Amino acid sequence: MNNKSIFFLFLSLISALLLSCNKDGDIDEPKDQIDVPDGYSLVWSEEFNSPAIDMAKWQYETGDGTNYGLPAGWGNNEMQIYTDISDNSGIENDGDISALYIKALSDGNGGFTSAKLTTKDLVSMRFGRVDVKAKMPEGQGIWAAVWMLGDNIDQIDWPGCGEIDIVEILGNEPEKMYSTLHYTDDKNTHGEIQESYELPTASFNDAYHIFSIDWTPENLTFTVDGIEIQQVPIADDMKEFLRSFYLVLNVAVGGNWPGSPDNTTIFPQTMLVDYIRVFEKEGFTAPEAPVLDMDEETIGQNIEPSLAQHAIKDGFDILGTATVIVYGGGGEPLVASSDIAIDGDSSLVFNYPGGSWGGGYIELESPVDLSSFNFIKFSVNKPTSITNAEIKLESPSTNAFVFLSDYTGTDVGQGFLEYSIPLSDFIGLDITQVSIPFAMWNPQDADQNFIEGTVLIDRVYFSE
Repeated sequence: MNNKSIFFLFLSLISALLLSCNKDGDIDEPKDQIDVPDGYSLVWSEEFNSPAIDMAKWQYETGDGTNYGLPAGWGNNEMQIYTDISDNSGIENDGDISALYIKALSDGNGGFTSAKLTTKDLVSMRFGRVDVKAKMPEGQGIWAAVWMLGDNIDQIDWPGCGEIDIVEILGNEPEKMYSTLHYTDDKNTHGEIQESYELPTASFNDAYHIFSIDWTPENLTFTVDGIEIQQVPIADDMKEFLRSFYLVLNVAVGGNWPGSPDNTTIFPQTMLVDYIRVFEKEGFTAPEAPVLDMDEETIGQNIEPSLAQHAIKDGFDILGTATVIVYGGGGEPLVASSDIAIDGDSSLVFNYPGGSWGGGYIELESPVDLSSFNFIKFSVNKPTSITNAEIKLESPSTNAFVFLSDYTGTDVGQGFLEYSIPLSDFIGLDITQVSIPFAMWNPQDADQNFIEGTVLIDRVYFSE
């Protein structure tokens, strides 16, 4: 790639980006008048004026996230299944506006569908200005977003690839928008810079608004309708934002941030996008993108694989090779071992920092069939200030969790309590293909705040 600030990966289709052909081969002029900001030139736009979504510009991500290496629920415990059918996305007229619609639907039985569109491997941008004119959905549990991910996400996990959230709306606060950056900071933890803006007298569901970023090698500036929300300097530990990104549009249902829909949520809920326009500064030449440094830009510590065995009961070999992984929004634990143990010489330690969501889990090299067992048993040594946590099990296509506070542990010495939880309590879990046999997420205090604390985990096994 050259140093053009915004470039296209499908050069053969450049001439089709702003123009389209009708049946007779004539060229249709764009229907919309495009106002180009002073000092900029237009390099790409999607006006959504065609009868159908242009699949030369967009691709779908479908399912529950497991096809993309994520836990079911897209890594956020979301409830929707993304589809590529017209029930959930397409082009429609909204008055005199031809717009993309992404529609979240309920099946009435606790199931939800929606759509997620990206320009991954099709259109990338690096510096410049992006304008998105959109009208947002509303309702408890609805989470609409126009955002960007780093092109190198297949090389380095989130947030090391970088994420730019141009706009996110939580439907229970439809008058409020968020703009956010996610990255790996200089401590190898999740860096997050977020600002919000509230409309004084209206909702983002009432009318279209223009959400923008102005992106230079020095900073990112977020605006809505020309009002600056925040300007973020690109610091030395934010190399992610000196590389190229692609666009993502989606409407999620449920998840860690918005919570679940309730009886006040009305379906369908629709995000409408009138246009997306990408501009570059006239005369601008982008600096060379920094070389990716995996050690510097990967979140979390380099966890020794053998640490997982400190948690698994000695002699319980059915689980095979296992590793420990942490994940979260700043609340993921640091991992260590302790010589305070009730089984063998060591236990696994999760040091939770508190303040945000996160967890640690044991992941197996290959899924195992646990259908011959009836209980999961494990022992934890935790401070009394931690009154609750989520205990979660996963297969490649399903997951389920229970709350630790719903069970009573038995004192087994050394400060440990042993818990015995029926596998039948993990509703919806495919027990024949368990890939994560133990996870502890989101420790909380009595006021349901994410809390700091050190948890020792030992003697994890399954019994009849």
